[in-house]
Amino acid sequence: MSEVDTGALGAGRIEPRELEQEMRSSYLDYAMSVIVGRALPDVRDGLKPVHRRVLYGMHEAGLQPNKPYKKSAATVGDVMGKYHPHGDQAIYDTLVRMAQPFSLRYPLVDGQGNFGSVDDDPPAAMRYCLAPDTRVETPTGSYRIADLVSGAAPDSDNPVDLEVLDRRGRRVHASVLFHSGEHPTLRIRTREGYELTGTHNHPVLCLVGMAGVPLLLWKRLDEIAAGDRVLLARMNRDDEDWISLRDEQEALLLGAFVSEGWVSDGRGGFNTVDRAFFDAVLDGYDAVVGGPRYVYRRQIASGSTLFELDVQDVRELRESALSDLNGLRSADKCVPERVWRGGRAYKRVFLRALFEGDGSCSLLPRKYSDQLARDAQKLLLEFGIVSRRCRSARGEHKLVITNPRDARRFLLDVGFFGAKQKKLESLLAQIPRESTALSGDHVPFVADYIRSDCESRWVDKDWLRRHNVDRIERWERGGAAIMDRIASAEVRAVIEPLVTGDYYYAEVASVEDGGVQPVYSLRVDSDDHSFLTDGFVSHNTEARLSRMATEMLRDIDANTVDFGPNYDESRREPSVLPSRFPNLLVNGSAGIAVGMATNMPPHRLGEIVDAIVAMIDDPAVSVEDLMKHVKGPDFPTGAIIVGRSGIRDAYRTGRGRIIMRARAHIEELRGGKSAIVVTELPYGVKKGGDAGVIRKIADLVQDKVLTEVSDLADHSDRSGMRIQVELKRDAVPQVALNKLFKHTSLQATFGYNAVALVDNVPRTLALRELISHYLDFQREVVTRRSKDELRKLEARVHVLEGYLKALDVLDQIIALIRAAADVDAARTGLMEEFEFSEIQAQAILDLRLRALTALERQDVEREYRDKTERIGELREILGDQSRIDALIREELLEIKQVYGKNDDRRTEIVAAEEELELEDLIAEEDMVIAITRSGYIKRLPVTAYREQKRGGIGVMGMDLKDEDYIEHLFVASTHDYILFFTNVGKVYRLKVHELPLGSRQSKGRAIVNLLPFRQSEQVRAVVQTRDFSEAQYLVFGTKKGVVKKTELAAYNTPLRADGIIAIKMREGDELVGVRHSSGDDDILMISKLGQAIRFNEKEVRAMGRDTSGVAGMRMRKDDEVISVNIAQDDSDLLVVTENGYGKRTRVADYPRKGRGGMGVKTIQLTEAKGTLAGARVVRDGYQVMLISTGGTVIRMPVDEIKRLGRATQGVIVMRLRGDERVSSLAPVVESDDSVEEPVADQAP
Repeated sequence: MSEVDTGALGAGRIEPRELEQEMRSSYLDYAMSVIVGRALPDVRDGLKPVHRRVLYGMHEAGLQPNKPYKKSAATVGDVMGKYHPHGDQAIYDTLVRMAQPFSLRYPLVDGQGNFGSVDDDPPAAMRYCLAPDTRVETPTGSYRIADLVSGAAPDSDNPVDLEVLDRRGRRVHASVLFHSGEHPTLRIRTREGYELTGTHNHPVLCLVGMAGVPLLLWKRLDEIAAGDRVLLARMNRDDEDWISLRDEQEALLLGAFVSEGWVSDGRGGFNTVDRAFFDAVLDGYDAVVGGPRYVYRRQIASGSTLFELDVQDVRELRESALSDLNGLRSADKCVPERVWRGGRAYKRVFLRALFEGDGSCSLLPRKYSDQLARDAQKLLLEFGIVSRRCRSARGEHKLVITNPRDARRFLLDVGFFGAKQKKLESLLAQIPRESTALSGDHVPFVADYIRSDCESRWVDKDWLRRHNVDRIERWERGGAAIMDRIASAEVRAVIEPLVTGDYYYAEVASVEDGGVQPVYSLRVDSDDHSFLTDGFVSHNTEARLSRMATEMLRDIDANTVDFGPNYDESRREPSVLPSRFPNLLVNGSAGIAVGMATNMPPHRLGEIVDAIVAMIDDPAVSVEDLMKHVKGPDFPTGAIIVGRSGIRDAYRTGRGRIIMRARAHIEELRGGKSAIVVTELPYGVKKGGDAGVIRKIADLVQDKVLTEVSDLADHSDRSGMRIQVELKRDAVPQVALNKLFKHTSLQATFGYNAVALVDNVPRTLALRELISHYLDFQREVVTRRSKDELRKLEARVHVLEGYLKALDVLDQIIALIRAAADVDAARTGLMEEFEFSEIQAQAILDLRLRALTALERQDVEREYRDKTERIGELREILGDQSRIDALIREELLEIKQVYGKNDDRRTEIVAAEEELELEDLIAEEDMVIAITRSGYIKRLPVTAYREQKRGGIGVMGMDLKDEDYIEHLFVASTHDYILFFTNVGKVYRLKVHELPLGSRQSKGRAIVNLLPFRQSEQVRAVVQTRDFSEAQYLVFGTKKGVVKKTELAAYNTPLRADGIIAIKMREGDELVGVRHSSGDDDILMISKLGQAIRFNEKEVRAMGRDTSGVAGMRMRKDDEVISVNIAQDDSDLLVVTENGYGKRTRVADYPRKGRGGMGVKTIQLTEAKGTLAGARVVRDGYQVMLISTGGTVIRMPVDEIKRLGRATQGVIVMRLRGDERVSSLAPVVESDDSVEEPVADQAP
């Protein structure tokens, strides 16, 4: 290496350096630049540099919440030019995110327009503008956008007071025209020849097929490709349709001369073969222009007579409306500007004259210019008439209407003069209105979407399949009939606004470079900011600071933070914002640096403020105590956090794994079907788009992963999100929901990683550290603010002291000033003679004479006292840390009151299954559990039912459907397990408190929403247990008399999602009841025809779960077992017939027999009494509930039911209404000494 050159300023220096050392140093410099300058937030204000610069730039520009919005491009350009020279797109992306209510819990930018959506719709571009020749439709005409403000300078905002038409043809107000300078443009052209030119990111309204659903979507010009569908507005415009005779003659004259006339410097003329039309033009000329003219007629080669108007003195003509045509050749002709700015009737007359032509039903004369063809096409579209531009074989420009619907509309709304009108009427009359040959005017994607409706009847589906249900003509003449055949309300709601005929869905033919040219846009003061441009639908966006952002910037002018030079040292920018609320915790942050990343979730403002106040009150507060205030993240999109362990880890260590889950519930649909309805998504999960959750679900259905799904629909609207996943009839909703959580982002993980810059050094921070650093920063802010205020007050008090001193020697001072040669001499004299400071002397010289009155002296003295008192307060504050903390506390609580008063928590936090410790939180009480025959279940406190005497009518217990009745009714504690045994021999398990709590009249909730039953499964027996130790065995009984005994502990095992086998059922048999037993009990089985058998359970050996059992009772052909009980001699057997008769018989009266017999008679049955509806072993002191098929419930003591012998008929125990029958019987256990469990059987 050569020696180091030590020239001036080190020029030409060469230093030896190891490559490894240089790479390490350079990479470290780069890494720190990214970490500090781009990717990580500052712990003090929670902002990255670009966020801070956007907010400060908007603050400097005066974009306060109470000021008008400003175009986003202007804000971006301002920030880029002054503070952040790293590309406009990064700045705009930052601005957009701060305006998105689904990204920030408390948005810092108030956006107007399209700033993206949870559907993954991209935000509208910051600069989307149109070429100068683009015409904006207004109620009074169509204007070139460049002409709306004469002489508008580039990059200027120009106020206007203008009405324009929005995408529905309604009048809306526009307040600003933006001239955005020159930019590259694109030109889209449809197959019909309609064109629009604008910047690459200018958005227009399009129709897209999203997962098979036709949707309207804003797309940028650079996103549009050939084959896409853009909307052309063709609805009736809301404008004046009246015209004066003078204007009618002028419009006719203009149309005629543009079509078949000419005007030059010395001559003008017009000719046609239509005599009637010629006479009308001649009359119009005389009325509008006047002056000398000549009229000729001559026969031409075709044999027709040509009528000619010849004007040789053009002085009057040049002063008329025809002057616009002076010097235009046929190839240069266009629609005159006065026509564009005319009303609907004016344009109609012009078009009639323009299309009169040479006698054929052609829309254009032979010598037609390309520009005139474009203009005429646009004018026709304003009348709702779609036409197509084309060239003839000879190269002539033509407009063609091929659709009979548009031709009829032309005939009615525009038309021809005289003979041509009749000829067109004749041609259209030959086309029947009910023709099956419908035109190509249709709504794409609609037919397939309608035919995918799974709810329609087969006959309707067949009709919809055979007919063109996407054709506009069919909808206009029979839309109601089509709607009647579509069963799905969601499908009807989607297609209804698309098939009105208000839009033509034009296919894009090409997207071409439009060159660099001046571009313009409008601020439209409406909800969607849309406006019509050359028939296309456009819109825009703007922004200003939100109210919350003002709290970030409050006191920034009070020397609360340091400022440093910007990138080119032309101005100064803040190194941090005062951030009067804890933005980092409240809004979170995300960023990827070199070798590290941050990902912090948002939180609820009120909870964070309470935690900060807790630390102020107790500086040694623990994380656990802080978590009493901060429950967990609170995402702007709501949803659910599952489990608290990840939150605890995050707050203790700065790292954690938080499980987020969509908020979903199950709804019952018609026809016995159900649907999973999603109303909130996890934070950061997109609903629509290629990567959205809807597309993912659709893909899983297509890939046969989600076999339970029959339909998928998005019903989201302004009122909220609603994704409906319709399930097949045999699907188990809970299983399907679990699959959705497993395979889609309906369940997602938020990787909490609290990395932030502390003194420009990245650190991982626990919750306590985050709050502590913010609190320290706020102490600094309040201290600096107080010092700044103190400095200003002391300076003012110094001046006031001079005033008071001057007032005491006022005459001498006046004399001195008058005698002084100049101001400098006066100032010096005041300082030398009266010992004023220079500041005081200058202030005295600046005083006006009126300030020297006695009244003003009082004001000075009052101000001096107030400011002196405030100085004392500030000095006390600055000398006492607790006073500073008290100020911070007071200001934070004020922010909480203003911004968090009505701000409820959005994200629910629920315990994970492995964390469930709910028993301590749930009061233990007895609940009545009711299950109906059709599968509805609910729980209700026992106290909700009142006692009734025997024979009472009872109270209505459930609101039941026809033919439904209560099949199971029993009592259990909220802390008990409930084992659900089904007719097919399977068992499922739930806690009582997990069952839905209902009212006395409610029908409850479908049990299939709680348990994954198969289609044929029904609950046949229910057993409660606290810890599986209440008995040694469970005894099972089946309808065909089979009995089985299995240890209860065999069922104390985690049950699979789809249950486990409890008893192996034989073909044609079903489970009836399940009982606890001790191993030495007697089993009592009762049949429907009144037989009962008693045998000892030792005759039944214990078996495993997956076994079928042995014969317990033999029965006649039409008989079946209805109840299985444990027999004890000191108890009674209560039986009730279906017609309301019942009795008690001592169990001791039933002899013990061997199992497998037919047993003995337990009641004398007659036709009037009916068969047995229920049977139970009861004791004195018990109470029972009787339920009828109509839902009537009676609760009564068993002591009031007469005890009779075995072969007796019984007495009335329940009076029934009409055709009601007793459907269920269950005891209410009142005594703790009772050993009988409240267990329900098939007919208890």
